Amino acid sequence: MYQKIIKESNENKIFQYLFKSKENFVINDIANALNMSFPTVKRVVDILVKKNIIVERDKIGEGVGRKARVYGFNPDFCYSIGIRITSHSFQFILINGYCEIKKEKLYNIELDTSSIVDSLEECINNFIATLNVDEKKHLIGVGIATRGIVNNEKNFVEFSNTDSFPLRSLESIRKKLGVPVLIENESNLAVISESILGLGQKLNHFVCLTLSDSISCSTFQKEQHDSFSFKAGRIHHMNINPDGNLCECGSKGCLGSYISDKALILEFKKFFPEINDFDEIFSEKYLETNFGKLLINNYIKHLAIGIRNLLFFSNPEKLIITGKICKYKNIIKPELLKAIYTPNHIFYRGEDTILFSKFNEQTGILGAAIFPIVDSLF
Repeated sequence: MYQKIIKESNENKIFQYLFKSKENFVINDIANALNMSFPTVKRVVDILVKKNIIVERDKIGEGVGRKARVYGFNPDFCYSIGIRITSHSFQFILINGYCEIKKEKLYNIELDTSSIVDSLEECINNFIATLNVDEKKHLIGVGIATRGIVNNEKNFVEFSNTDSFPLRSLESIRKKLGVPVLIENESNLAVISESILGLGQKLNHFVCLTLSDSISCSTFQKEQHDSFSFKAGRIHHMNINPDGNLCECGSKGCLGSYISDKALILEFKKFFPEINDFDEIFSEKYLETNFGKLLINNYIKHLAIGIRNLLFFSNPEKLIITGKICKYKNIIKPELLKAIYTPNHIFYRGEDTILFSKFNEQTGILGAAIFPIVDSLF
């Protein structure tokens, strides 16, 4: 479980406010919004100007009296790298202080856990070589999203149900870069994206369900003074049918063997062998066939089972689905809601509990890039 204790300082409170709003302001705006005195805000603003986190804009006002100085958040005060590890690639992004993606690169690599850190270090060096002088100078850290569980107590990162690598092996990358290198479960990082930029900004308790080649979920809980914690769960292997599909772990009926991207592709390939990509499934060529409709309905049925279990277990304010499937929510959502909220259902909340992320499959890697900013500056 990751727990972020928010620093209780006026500087931190003002930084958080500006980071989330990213709007031009005058000092009175901040004083009123955060219930602080004008001198306190002015002192902190001067500190942030010196750090180049905010910049001075034009003055506003009419006549001969004193005019108010306008300030703005500086999007280039820092940069951060996000990396997403899959079984066949490293995906890289670079974001600025506005959390805007400035660069992207994909490295297609068949990963071997015995050499994963060496391969990762080589790709990081390659990606950093593409950055300009300012981006390198203001690089604040690297965040890595992995589909497995990061176990800090036992010092390992689970890459799959059979493979892992020592957490301490990332230390060599940290030393060479001179900035923090943080690694977390992809669903935990999806929670960061949604809480900072997405659908969870005003929520105290929500769940992210990440659908990719594996299935994971994370629970976000806001605590006192805007501190927060999140914890990932290994629901890929939640059993929903003891006599069901064979899973890669050797058991039958695991949730992931029905609703992962890989599982859906495999089901479609049984009837349409030419399909190789997840997005192909949702073309009319396949989706409008009898077999296509049957397979999608079966997918929705098992996705609904998994979500119903999560709702009963967590009772979140919202459950946010992330992944490629979000691009096709108009196809999936109507029947999914019918399958979850059957007549006389006993959930405390209704259909508006289920949301689809606007970031699609980018939610985790975006959270990975935001993670060093949150970890060091919040």
